[in-house]
Amino acid sequence: MSLKVEDVKKVTVIGGGGSMGHGIVLACIQGGPYEVTILSRREKTCQYGLELVKDGPYGLSKAVKRERISQEQADEMFFRVRTTTDYADGLKEADLVFESIIEEKEIKKKCFQDVEKYAPEHCVIASGTSAIMISEMAGAMEKMEKNLVGTHWFFPSNVMKLVEVGRSEITDESAFNLIMDFLTKIGKRPIAVKDSPGFFMTRFINTYITEAIRLVELGIATISDIDEMNKSGSGWPMGVFQLLDDTASFDAYYHAQSYLYETLGERYKIPALARKVFEAGYLGNPQLKPGSKGGWYEFFGEEKRYLKRK
Repeated sequence: MSLKVEDVKKVTVIGGGGSMGHGIVLACIQGGPYEVTILSRREKTCQYGLELVKDGPYGLSKAVKRERISQEQADEMFFRVRTTTDYADGLKEADLVFESIIEEKEIKKKCFQDVEKYAPEHCVIASGTSAIMISEMAGAMEKMEKNLVGTHWFFPSNVMKLVEVGRSEITDESAFNLIMDFLTKIGKRPIAVKDSPGFFMTRFINTYITEAIRLVELGIATISDIDEMNKSGSGWPMGVFQLLDDTASFDAYYHAQSYLYETLGERYKIPALARKVFEAGYLGNPQLKPGSKGGWYEFFGEEKRYLKRK
């Protein structure tokens, strides 16, 4: 592999209609002159991704309103985004692929098998997994497993600087270097971590989320009280349950925690209360998670006191 960062022209985001995926699209078009393709099997998802890129809470229209870019710049950026439901069409000219689909390993493995069918041999493939080992997913590939790197973004992905980069023992050094260089070029702060279940950030973040859920389960404090203590006592910008709700990240937590429990054992067992909320369909902000009934605040019928704060 000889692809250098200056050679990257075309980027494909698989799952670009999701809460994290559309932010990756934004990060690419705002960070450089890249042509970006949103690839999904459903046309509805593609169009939803376009809507979020243009008019979402962190989209181009909001950037214009805040005078961070001009309307002309926004139009030019949006012009560089296209959509397709055809994997062959969406991957045939890709230099770099970012995968941002559901955190379930068998679905991701199937995705990577499809990618290597249609993507050129030089293409570097970046999984947006927050928990699944890169080597485990690479095991499902036949010819491009060395091109696979992990890129764990944080919501909103076009705003947050950190991207946790995981590489397995079989990841090609040039693929890893390309990802690090590309992320730096578009204004991110990539940090490399060892290939392991949950890497660092997911194991760290999920531990305190899980403990907060258990304390609600035990009746020690309500979700709104915990969020208030997170912010007033710990100085966090968002409380645990506000984070899960407003970023629609509860299902990502849930699937990642399931994988951590499977690979690392009892320490990462999902609380019964989390299972109850998940199975009831309360996955967070419906604007970011279509079909969700709401979040933890809606499930418990608690007032969102943080909305009243300046």
